Amino acid sequence: MPDFRLQATLQQLGGDPVGGLALVDPEDGRRLIVAASPGARLDGVRRGMTATAAAAVAPELTVRELEPAALAAAHLRLEEAVRSVAPVFETTGGGVLYTSFSGLGTLYAQEGEGGFLDDLREVAKELGLPVRVGMAGTRFCARAAAVMEGKLPGRGRAPVQVEPGAERSFLAPLPVELLPDALDVIEALERLGVHDLGGFAELPPDGVVRRLGQRGLALQRLARGEDRATLIPAPEARQFTVQVSAEYPVVQAEALRFLLRRPMERLVGGLDGEGLATRCLRWTMQLEGAEPVTGRTWSASPSASRKLWGDLLAVELERLQLPGGVLSVELEAEDVAPGTSAQERLTGPRAAPPGAMSLTLAHLAAELGPDGFGTLEPRPSPWAEEREKLQPFEPRELMPKESEAWVPDRARRGELTTAFRRVSPPEPIRVDLRGERIVAFRHAGGRLWAERVLGPWDVSTAWWEEGGGRGRRCYQVEASGAVAHLFFEPTSEGWFLAGWLD
Repeated sequence: MPDFRLQATLQQLGGDPVGGLALVDPEDGRRLIVAASPGARLDGVRRGMTATAAAAVAPELTVRELEPAALAAAHLRLEEAVRSVAPVFETTGGGVLYTSFSGLGTLYAQEGEGGFLDDLREVAKELGLPVRVGMAGTRFCARAAAVMEGKLPGRGRAPVQVEPGAERSFLAPLPVELLPDALDVIEALERLGVHDLGGFAELPPDGVVRRLGQRGLALQRLARGEDRATLIPAPEARQFTVQVSAEYPVVQAEALRFLLRRPMERLVGGLDGEGLATRCLRWTMQLEGAEPVTGRTWSASPSASRKLWGDLLAVELERLQLPGGVLSVELEAEDVAPGTSAQERLTGPRAAPPGAMSLTLAHLAAELGPDGFGTLEPRPSPWAEEREKLQPFEPRELMPKESEAWVPDRARRGELTTAFRRVSPPEPIRVDLRGERIVAFRHAGGRLWAERVLGPWDVSTAWWEEGGGRGRRCYQVEASGAVAHLFFEPTSEGWFLAGWLD
């Protein structure tokens, strides 16, 4: 998948936003652009630019940080799609997967290798993600074939298939830019006048080692078509499930609890025997004369305690109102993680009795219902009372997560609270607008481009008096690493700088 991080983010956003999209690495303090959408590239945004410089050349640009969790979820969906066609494959985690046609000849006796490639493309297309497919005898050559799909004369849009033994001749005319993760080597080769893989392959190995080191020699083997053909199979995600059927439709909660006791103990005991624990049991009940019912029972922390999970399921079953008798139940352990070792339990810090918090939370959820019980999740808002929203409780973490939303005056845990440095009297400024959107402002210190903006919100004065109520329209603007507090005065129709959050 070309530019996997960009494609996955565009799918998450529902398309390329107006003004284009640029991605930055949240771990990079320089905020360099690592990927840009076609709309952003049309406005001059390029990889390696700073976010500030990109906003200067494309004021309507949307700058977004990479979300590792969302990218991992998108890649997992891609892997599951490929696994439905090819049970053995190797994954890089970066949008590149390698698989093998070996052993599938009987299944594709009529269509052959072309049918296999078409199926790979179709299952990926069903995810709404653009992919390219190629086939060769080695990994690097197969990847190069996929990259060149639709770019080779006389081949059209069909997948590129390289004949066995022809890897080096196929790679020879291709540009050296295809070498993976080798920007420094590519620049060194271009200074030497080497622009294609064939020229790189012809260089004497001793000279390559002297100039480019052992890494350059390894890349030269790729250019010669000498990459390995074997795969390192990606392990299939394990599922921990048990199922039980009833002899007759079960209606009473006590009878349902008795039905689930042994399969639950077998599931949790199996996890404990492997040194694992779970935070969530997912249950699916097949009902007589009604649709199946599915739900989840959570623990506040990973646990492999049979007693705890029995008590949590009992609380859950007491509040269930089922439209029919239960015929069968399937239990699946989710969020499985390594359990706490006996040494850690003996030598670690004293804590509440195991499961006490989980039971308390389960009782609260049963008593208050989903509308009155949950976790407070932060969200961006200029109003302090609207910066938290009640979300359904799923206790994946006991400590609240750091918000990814931009709230300028919210301090991260362990940091000093942000202070407001007032400019007195407020400084008159000039504001550049694009419609009603602030793109830049000029003050005594120079011109600053707006990277992010919160607001507006109105502050009225003497609204209870006749003629009152015409106050200020306020904004918080991030520019060059600082956050400015701006306001518009309707009486004078002027803009002013009220202070800085730092």
